[in-house]
Amino acid sequence: MLKRFFGINPEAATSAGVHDPYDMHLSHGGVKRLTDTLSLLMEWNKTAREMIASEELSAEQLLSIEVLKMTLNTHKFAVEDYPIWKMFPEALEIPGSAIFLMLSRNYAPYEKRMKAISSRIGQLPRYLTQYRTRFDRTRTVTHWTEMAIETCRGFPAFLKYVGESSKDTIPESLHSEMLRNIERAEAASVDHLKFLEELLKNATPDFAMGKARFAKLMRIRLMTLTPDEMLAIGMRTLEELKQEKARLLEKMAPKGGGEADVYRQVHADCAPTFEGVIEMVARDIQNAKEFIIKNQIATIDPGTVIRVLETPEFLTYSVPSAALTMPARFESVQGGEYLITRPKNPEEIGALWNRSSIINTSVHEAFPGHFHQGVMANRKPWMHSLANWLIGSDTMVTSWETMEGWAHYCEKMMYDHGYEASDAAYLAMLDGAIWRACRVVYDIKLAYGEASIQEMAEMLAKEASTPYDAALSDVKGFSRAPGYAVSYLIGRYLVFELKREFQNELGPEFDEKKFHDLLAENGNLPLYLARKAVRLGLRAGIR
Repeated sequence: MLKRFFGINPEAATSAGVHDPYDMHLSHGGVKRLTDTLSLLMEWNKTAREMIASEELSAEQLLSIEVLKMTLNTHKFAVEDYPIWKMFPEALEIPGSAIFLMLSRNYAPYEKRMKAISSRIGQLPRYLTQYRTRFDRTRTVTHWTEMAIETCRGFPAFLKYVGESSKDTIPESLHSEMLRNIERAEAASVDHLKFLEELLKNATPDFAMGKARFAKLMRIRLMTLTPDEMLAIGMRTLEELKQEKARLLEKMAPKGGGEADVYRQVHADCAPTFEGVIEMVARDIQNAKEFIIKNQIATIDPGTVIRVLETPEFLTYSVPSAALTMPARFESVQGGEYLITRPKNPEEIGALWNRSSIINTSVHEAFPGHFHQGVMANRKPWMHSLANWLIGSDTMVTSWETMEGWAHYCEKMMYDHGYEASDAAYLAMLDGAIWRACRVVYDIKLAYGEASIQEMAEMLAKEASTPYDAALSDVKGFSRAPGYAVSYLIGRYLVFELKREFQNELGPEFDEKKFHDLLAENGNLPLYLARKAVRLGLRAGIR
């Protein structure tokens, strides 16, 4: 069934690290891919349920079946309850991301990878033609259609880069074939851009999911809090963080100065160029890794590879600041790409990528955050990763409160352990937490239909002291994935609650490093299920 799943979703196979023969293919561009996947998950789930009744299964196998059930229900919700596949006309994110991974990851000889990339590029005209059938007699969402247009406009530059980077590095016959495929794909993207511009004329600003459907999505994701409870936590935490920030700013302000003077000093500690920012990020990743090992905070795999790269232009709307492509489950070398997005305004480099913000973001994305957690989680049964392989522009996110909650928790935890524990670093951490609290507010209010994107962008810019353009990109980007933006702060809240629960229960026998290792390796599970696994692991060996 996994082979059938990858046959329907070959881009997911690439992401998972299973390359032959899937790298040579693109999925069906229309709704057929989604409905075929749904049918397979339903068949798969039925078989698994029969196994529960007839076989003795391990705890890990039972957890896997719970993940399968959640994946099925989430995908069914995205296909039927909230059909984002015909609301957000983003055709190029899934194939483009797969091609980007094939370029950046050295999992096979370069020539073999380029042959597969050429094949996928050659299938783009077919894929785009099929994709457009999704939107017969439907109205797309205005902001999301504008995002798709920007992606489509930037995609030819990405194709051009692929063609130029392969020149003189592969046989001439293969390169000629690559250029022909690129030429056809560029022509197809021009036709697709015209299609999107026509869609925009009839687009609607409305995309609210509504309270009932949002609550249903949270239940499917096994969240233990209701949306209203999460909103209350977000708003309360926002006020607490703002008060803490005010006290810190008063401490940091030069004599006779104020908040603006503090930020000028913080922003001045920055590389003069974006290329310098990438170098700073790479250094800080290594520094954090060494600190974790020295202070016995978590078990670090020494054989991993993480590359810091500029976000490709066609991904900048879905990655407004930074993101990580997670290590592939089935690849022997656990590698990932840490993507850094270049500010649209070069003068904003200091505001977005100063030294303190780089420290905080690198802890979140790399060590001991997402990348480390991804490496650890890949040691668990592969079905724990199943829901993550369906992430894309036409489906819903699943149990990311564990993953994002862990990474956000790490920001505070590392500071508390003394990593780069300066006032400037604390300010960056507070600003990051305020940002995530705002995300809870705007995620739920947008889903409820109680606010507009512009209103929430203004709120975020004001509360998080960030440029409006960056705030707008953040709100727009997360608006297309209802229920994702709450994962950060609410996930952190739940991780701290879980940690306090085990500290109280185990007393002096509580082992923080073991807690970190167990939570990291169960990072692909909903926190509700991860809690069970962590409890079993912490209690093992305790009399």
